[in-house]
Amino acid sequence: MLMPTATRVLVCHAEPLVRRGIAATLGVDSRFDVVEQRPGDLGLYGYESPPFQVVITDLSFGIATAMQGRDGRLRRNGPTPEVLVLSHSDGELSIRSALECGVKGYLTQACQPEHLVDAVLALARGQRYLEGRVVQRLADTVAQDLPTPREIDVLRLMATGLCNKAIAAELNIAAGTVKTHVKSLLGKLDAPTRTAAADIANRRGLLDAWVENLAPPRHRRRWAMA
Repeated sequence: MLMPTATRVLVCHAEPLVRRGIAATLGVDSRFDVVEQRPGDLGLYGYESPPFQVVITDLSFGIATAMQGRDGRLRRNGPTPEVLVLSHSDGELSIRSALECGVKGYLTQACQPEHLVDAVLALARGQRYLEGRVVQRLADTVAQDLPTPREIDVLRLMATGLCNKAIAAELNIAAGTVKTHVKSLLGKLDAPTRTAAADIANRRGLLDAWVENLAPPRHRRRWAMA
């Protein structure tokens, strides 16, 4: 009787301790053939023989990997590997950016080890896998409009307590334009005040520092249309 082939998994998370923990968790399971390495040349991943089926990485590197997979730069000896992100962020923009760029799985670093195993198995079967809290985050905000990139700029400055005139000076735009953005933000966030808007934005992860310019413009079109 032939034994099933182990799923080839590349672990290349940017944080060494997290990377080592992922590899250790999966390495004791005979269903996985795990390779651990630091993030490097994405173009090499598709040249492994046999190729990797799942790549586990951090948010920014995961988005880059998924986009290279879409462009065909990770494909040579077989299908493009599916990307599983393990991130400490459960912010809305982080999750949406990753999914829109082609990431198939998203876990937070607070997940249980069994969720990691389930996620890898699901992606190897061609399925998506989102941790429960990630699904809840998306469900809570799916009917709400996202702020545009410029509104996010205004929101970040507004959260520091700056008035419209000061925000206008920082962004080199008219104070009237800032006022329009603030009004739009209060509506989109269903917030009665500027302070409430900043609090809601923080809870939704809209002010996550690394989200800015995380995805290229073509993957932010829906933001600009909001």
